[in-house]
Amino acid sequence: MNVQNLMRSRIILGVLILLAAASYGYRKMTTPQWTTVTTGFAKTDKPYGGGAFRIRGNEVMTLKIAGPELRFHVVGLDKGYDAAQTVADEPWMDDVNERLNRKSVSVLRGKLGGAFTRDFSQQAQHAAWSYSKDWGTLYVATDWMNYKVPEPENGLSPHIAKLWRSGDGGKTWVQLKWPQDRNINSLFFLDSQRGYAIGWGPHIWRTADGGQSWEEIALPPTAANANQPRKTFDAADLGPDGVLRVAYYTRMLGTVRSSSVVYRLSWDATQFEQDAVLPDQVIVQLGTTDGAPGRAYSLYALSRLGPPRDWDAADDNGHRTGAISTWTSHGRSNIVQLHTFDPRYTLDGLSVGTKGVLLVYATDASRRGAPHDFTFYSRDAGRSWNDMDDGIGQGGWFDPETNTQYALYAYTLKKRQF
Repeated sequence: MNVQNLMRSRIILGVLILLAAASYGYRKMTTPQWTTVTTGFAKTDKPYGGGAFRIRGNEVMTLKIAGPELRFHVVGLDKGYDAAQTVADEPWMDDVNERLNRKSVSVLRGKLGGAFTRDFSQQAQHAAWSYSKDWGTLYVATDWMNYKVPEPENGLSPHIAKLWRSGDGGKTWVQLKWPQDRNINSLFFLDSQRGYAIGWGPHIWRTADGGQSWEEIALPPTAANANQPRKTFDAADLGPDGVLRVAYYTRMLGTVRSSSVVYRLSWDATQFEQDAVLPDQVIVQLGTTDGAPGRAYSLYALSRLGPPRDWDAADDNGHRTGAISTWTSHGRSNIVQLHTFDPRYTLDGLSVGTKGVLLVYATDASRRGAPHDFTFYSRDAGRSWNDMDDGIGQGGWFDPETNTQYALYAYTLKKRQF
């Protein structure tokens, strides 16, 4: 190779290196990056856990479900290391049913990096909540089961449901009248007074007076099954216009076969009407964009393609390819499947932000070691997607108003914006 050709090759190589570096820098610059918010999130509250937290400025509010704090001591060290054993401080701490019975639901308030104040606490293993935009009005539904009582033959162990309300940001609470056998697994409120409660059956109740009284709403067709008294909807969502939507799988509904159907209920309506049909798939979650009053908004459905898992079939492991579809509130017949995800991912949830931002949460259990959490994101309303490996987290939340995602790793809270 002569000197001229050598110089030309070096120049070309240098340009390629610069282009590669620029491309990497651009990708890194445009890919949302985690920044640390605090390394002491909920550190003072025991037992460990951040709960279903929400953040507004420097304030934190969280609904936390946790087991009792357990204490142990070591005995037998005087007889040698091999003879030592760990013993619970109290006998009940060694009883799994006692530990389940002593689970509690709490609402805590505090500052980022500071101590939290426990404003509400009730014995329960499950809970649902709803809160106003200013956090001034809160509703909490709790559900407790006695794990020390043998399970009945029909498998329907009795539960005790309770419903609570606070009108001063959680400082004081009032227990609302609510039948203890009516489970609540979702709460949706339009404002401080008007809202819905959804429970097993499924059942839907509506209140217009802050939970003082409730009316039951007639279900859409085939939503209930007499053989499944504790059946639930596959998904439910409240639109910015106060329209409640529920989704469920039906094998036969008129001309509809083996599909997920979405039904809508306006606040002033007494009956549901069909909103969308997604053939041969099971909806995991519904989501909507925010919208101005009277204006159309977009709806999204995260789903798993194929029928529901057949638990009686040994060869059905329940794994399905995930997909996301969309339609508009004023054009419900035009449903578009935006994207299907790699089959190795199990779809877990969906967040809808502003300016076309969508997040899909998934788990990859195909690799060696512990499963990894992934976030798929789109900035163009689902037309194109990128993904990020988030490792193993302990919870998170997405703020749709600011397109900010929060994730908790032990006591370290991180955030990134899209």
